[in-house]
Amino acid sequence: MKNIIKLGIAAAFFSAAGIYIHDRQLDVRRVTVRHERLPEGFEGAKVLHLSDLHSKTFGELNGNLISSCEACRPDVIFFTGDLISRNEDRCFFDAKLFLLEKLTAICDVYFVLGNHEQDADANWQYLSEKIEHMGVKILRNEGDYIYRNGDRVKVSGLLPALECYHNGHCYKHLKPIDIAYTTQLLGECDRGEFNILLAHSPFGFEGYAEWGADLVFSGHVHGGLIRLPVLGGLLSPERRFFPKYTKGTYYKDDSKMLVTSGLGKLRINNPSEIVVCTLTRG
Repeated sequence: MKNIIKLGIAAAFFSAAGIYIHDRQLDVRRVTVRHERLPEGFEGAKVLHLSDLHSKTFGELNGNLISSCEACRPDVIFFTGDLISRNEDRCFFDAKLFLLEKLTAICDVYFVLGNHEQDADANWQYLSEKIEHMGVKILRNEGDYIYRNGDRVKVSGLLPALECYHNGHCYKHLKPIDIAYTTQLLGECDRGEFNILLAHSPFGFEGYAEWGADLVFSGHVHGGLIRLPVLGGLLSPERRFFPKYTKGTYYKDDSKMLVTSGLGKLRINNPSEIVVCTLTRG
């Protein structure tokens, strides 16, 4: 009996230690995305993808995260929402502002709002004014062009209604992000361009692909919080078990979507990550 108790204590200890380590680990995940429509000037371009920092920090004033981003030497940075948590105290914002200031010193930074920014209107207004002043380009259902070696791609940022994420405290009957709603928000897709879409939620991927997005960057799902062998991510923020999109690269017709498990929130077998995506033709 005593041995069983000791084994139980040991198992609990190592489980807790695993949670502690994975919750604080920061990985750099490198992927290559091939697309035949990519303009020649963007061959080899590196995109740094960040998402879902929430209330977590990596070192003093996010120094560890900044160092990891600088070492990646990206050509452009995409941040796909939830820089903050909805109830976060402003005393923790200095580390976020320092992070964004350092990122804009590396290259252009594009940002789309997540559901937590929309749920924290006053705090987000306070932050957004400061980071826009730094040069962060916040895309609110609008697009911009990125130029490289004489070519360009179009990057659009989607800002759906909160009803796509929750109905108050309820997660049933959510508004779908389909092609009709995507078109309503962004307008008709210019299919003569190579179109990159930044969308916090990956759950509209079918609609994004039909709209004309060649490449989508998303976050939101935190890798499913807990990742299980073979089965993948366990739970979405919408309280759905084994959600369809959690982490990795997904395909729909000629469209591809990169979903990052992001940086913040509690994690089990699911390290925080930044993603470096190298673009290539083919």
